[in-house]
Amino acid sequence: MRRSARAGEDRPPPTPEAARDRALACAFRALARGPRTRAEIAATLARRGHGAEAMAATLARLDELGYLDDALVAGAVARGAERKHLGSRRVALALGRRGVARDVVQDAARASGTTDLERARAFLSRRFPAGLPVDRLVRQKVMRQLAARGFPGDVVRRALGIDLDVADDADAGNDG
Repeated sequence: MRRSARAGEDRPPPTPEAARDRALACAFRALARGPRTRAEIAATLARRGHGAEAMAATLARLDELGYLDDALVAGAVARGAERKHLGSRRVALALGRRGVARDVVQDAARASGTTDLERARAFLSRRFPAGLPVDRLVRQKVMRQLAARGFPGDVVRRALGIDLDVADDADAGNDG
């Protein structure tokens, strides 16, 4: 005999406890793939169709367990940026997109900014092992690449050896 209804269609809706357990299991699966922000977990639960009550209970439980830590996510993003030779602006952009609080984003970008010059120079040394090209068009292209990787303009100029300081120029003109 053939069943016309799909499996599970005749089941009653889950109890609130079962719904919370399913939402918590879904959140744990997302966290198993790596650190997630509160906003990312909420979005995952909403996409999976979990109700507002189950979502709120799940987020509260994850907070209680210490699994929702935006600073932890910021650290992971900053380490990834270091590995990939990305700048502090790219770190801030990635964290903002992931729903990290503004103050945490600013702290992470500031901390990442302290090593921007070293990362930019490391990128350039890997890209140009024989040294930086002197061709103006190639240097402009490299400047755009560094900017696209999230390095601030002053870091780009210093990494390329464009250390022009107006005060130094004024002093140089008075030497003669």
